[in-house]
Amino acid sequence: MDKDLSVLEPARQLLALLIRLHDREVDNELLTGLHGIDAEMFFGAVLENTEVAREFGKALAGLSQPRDEATLDELAAEYADVYLTHSYRLAPTGSVWLTQEKLERQEPMFAVREWYEHYGVTVPNWRVRSDDHIVHELQFVEHLLGLGTETASRDAARFLDRHVLVWVPQFCSLMAARCRQPLLSVGAKLTALYLEALRDLLQELTGEERWVPKEDEKVEPYSLTELAEDIAYVPGVAESW
Repeated sequence: MDKDLSVLEPARQLLALLIRLHDREVDNELLTGLHGIDAEMFFGAVLENTEVAREFGKALAGLSQPRDEATLDELAAEYADVYLTHSYRLAPTGSVWLTQEKLERQEPMFAVREWYEHYGVTVPNWRVRSDDHIVHELQFVEHLLGLGTETASRDAARFLDRHVLVWVPQFCSLMAARCRQPLLSVGAKLTALYLEALRDLLQELTGEERWVPKEDEKVEPYSLTELAEDIAYVPGVAESW
């Protein structure tokens, strides 16, 4: 008997919203679309604990109405600090978190690329935004959920285990700690919480147990302590990503 995977469609839509927060700067169009939503009820379709979703709703409500250019500029500047200028010393790519050298476009990127190729998808320009960027990895999970099959749903669970959940929660934790804009800070916390809840949902629907790596398969991500030290990095003084 085929499993009813219809619940994965609203789960996919929620993931798409979170991807949008990481994909590009917050703009008036996004805020207008989010205005008035009940975040707690919205994310409650997947989350059991909706406290962070309530915080997200408060962050939205706390933005000026109508939103002025200064507010949008502040949000855009902080997005740039995280993703474009890297002034917060946050690595939005798996290779930096998962390799000893902490370099871009290493083996973790090629590992996720193999997953993409299996499903016939590619990233637009891997030299600008690598395959193992948080946005591309989450977009791939969204793509698998959208296929609506048990095989793709199981693969979504496996991809989360072997790639996304190995480093993205740590990235989100540091992003939440460093961002001054509540919408971005809480959005990062919500992303980490949602991904864990989504993984639980996939196990419930498909029976795909969480992957437990063998000793030789374990990957120790770049620690938060190391990243906290990197905030003081001065170019030219020490090596860093």
